[in-house]
Amino acid sequence: MQMLRGFIVLLVLGSACFSTKLSLAQPEQQDVPPKFRESVSLDVNNTVLKKMGSVRDYLAERQWEDAVNILAKISEEYGDTLYPESPGRYLRVSEYCQNLLAGFPREAIAVYREKTDPRAKRWLEQAVADATVQPLLNIVEQALMSSYGDDALYRLGEISWEQGDLSAARAYWRKLIPRADATQQGQHDPGVFLYPDTDLPVPTILARLVLVSFFEGDFERATMERDVFRKRYPAATGMLAGQEGNLAAILSSILENHSQVSLPAARREMQTFAGDQTRNFRAEKKLDVGAIAWSFSIPLNWSQEFPRKPAFEHRVPPGLFPVVHGEHVFFNDDERIYALNWKSGLPAWSGEEQASPIMYPSVPGGVPRLPFRPVVGVPRFTMTIADGRLYARMGTPVTSVAKDERLGLFSDLVCLDLDQGQGKLLWKISSAQMREQNFIWSFEGAPVIFGDRLFVVLHRGFPEVQTNVACFSTETGELIWNQKVCLALRNIEEGTNYITHLLLTFAEGQLYLSTDMGAIASLDSRDGKLNWLVAYATQERVTKRVLSDHMQRGLVPCVYDRGILFAAPQDSRELMAFDADTGLLLWRRELPHQMRNLLGVNESTLIASGDQLFGIDRATGDVKWKVGSHDPEGFGYGRGVLAGDFVYWPLREEILVVDSERGSLKQRIALRALHGETGGNLIIAGQQLLVAQPQKVTAFGEYGQVPSEADDEQKVSALLAK
Repeated sequence: MQMLRGFIVLLVLGSACFSTKLSLAQPEQQDVPPKFRESVSLDVNNTVLKKMGSVRDYLAERQWEDAVNILAKISEEYGDTLYPESPGRYLRVSEYCQNLLAGFPREAIAVYREKTDPRAKRWLEQAVADATVQPLLNIVEQALMSSYGDDALYRLGEISWEQGDLSAARAYWRKLIPRADATQQGQHDPGVFLYPDTDLPVPTILARLVLVSFFEGDFERATMERDVFRKRYPAATGMLAGQEGNLAAILSSILENHSQVSLPAARREMQTFAGDQTRNFRAEKKLDVGAIAWSFSIPLNWSQEFPRKPAFEHRVPPGLFPVVHGEHVFFNDDERIYALNWKSGLPAWSGEEQASPIMYPSVPGGVPRLPFRPVVGVPRFTMTIADGRLYARMGTPVTSVAKDERLGLFSDLVCLDLDQGQGKLLWKISSAQMREQNFIWSFEGAPVIFGDRLFVVLHRGFPEVQTNVACFSTETGELIWNQKVCLALRNIEEGTNYITHLLLTFAEGQLYLSTDMGAIASLDSRDGKLNWLVAYATQERVTKRVLSDHMQRGLVPCVYDRGILFAAPQDSRELMAFDADTGLLLWRRELPHQMRNLLGVNESTLIASGDQLFGIDRATGDVKWKVGSHDPEGFGYGRGVLAGDFVYWPLREEILVVDSERGSLKQRIALRALHGETGGNLIIAGQQLLVAQPQKVTAFGEYGQVPSEADDEQKVSALLAK
């Protein structure tokens, strides 16, 4: 796996480097990771590898036209496959070809542009005349190294800036920064694209990158970049943020006023796992946790019960992850979806105790199919709410069905109307419909939603262990595309059913997936094409006992924050940070035990938890603070949540409230001692804190809350006793 190299790491991490002659900071020196055997099989075409060798041969012989022609043919015929750009890092072939072209000698670039400029010019003229984006995207995807590629990048950055998409603006603009002297020295790096000869004013572009950092709320980074800019371009002038004049002076004036920045990190409702589809939720303010407002017991089903068998000796895991919409909270198991009013704990919409809390299925019926063969894994249940609709993954939690399993174990995706239909079923997709040559796919975790499209992970165990990402219409449930991500080595025997629950992360139009089997990938949500994939070393000889222990295996999708992607794969002890746009590694850290949760990011700290709670420096990966006990009874138990400047972290018998920036303990909320309750997965609904325990959801109200007349005497007494 390749570390982020040279100048570009400084742009990504904030120590701006505007040329190789101006480098005030360097990335942390890390040992080169030892070679490892990749555990995934990818769509890498050997023909491409051979043809790339021919391209280099022609370049060495100064046969520019032959080199350009072969490279163009590779991109056209194999553009959607992957190319091993460096050990452990793969790029889409079409992107790698553009990266390679950027380092060609000027004579070869001239040959390429002679072929592509007429088409690129028409696209640019169309974009200007019609004020449309697609022609600009055509240039970037098909003719980036044309004479008009820099114009397309600049305009797309401007459009993204105006739309508030700061990460996309950075991704476009930073490609316009000169490669400095590396190309002249024969040190071209095809791992990242930089336009080699733009005629656009570079100081103006760099000043815009400083503003991106500032309006992302990264004030320290913006100040450092401003200082570097001022030393390098003290007399540069131009138009910036509606002002014309000295660019360094304009930047200084803007950076003085932090009140201009409105950080989007604080959100109101937790509408999917981890609260948000970036998996980076933070509630607006600290909670004032008081007495129990209500509790709701959930009957156990087979999928929650099996880990208690003697073969595993584990307690039932806290596998429920409720979601919130308006005044209602929803949670599910493999058979049922429950809907309650989170203020009262009564069934949603009716408000009557005798009404059914089960929203789906609307008419009970049928007998669940129980596995015949042994089962390994931890059952977990997630849902997503978007645009007034609830999307849930239902059915057996088994995703890799045993080879000789006698019964068909199927999963479903269901879409329910919350705003107009009080949970009415709009459509349902069964994995039985996803059949290829007698082999059936299983749905993994809950989908992510963007516009009229739904994205979900697919998995199957035969004929090979394979992971895909599929896109469906949110209106009809029809399949739009189905993209293979990777094949993997089998980690359990064929006669065992295996439970997994992979979740996608969605940000800035891109999908991110940590496969937990040796690979992390980025896909374009428009067409499902792989942008990049990174392979890493996996743990060997993992036992069934470990795979079925929720205290050793968590549910950890990637976390996206301001252009950085954080990943803690459950088949590795490493915590990693990547540049989300390119897949280049920023840093990696091996922590003392498995991270079972990535809880989110505040201004400068990534919060991660396992047995203990960690504050990790967002930019460097250094451990800033650690909270927790070495006694197993004091280990983390369930998923915590960020609220204001604090993290609420559940243990078995209490909840710790910790300052998320400093790591100082601010409060201990006793669960067992005061309420006879245990920890679990924490959910915020309004100003209530919900704890999703293995067999119960318990809601805690606020201290000082005035009870309504409908509260019974027991609730009033409990509240006043506080």
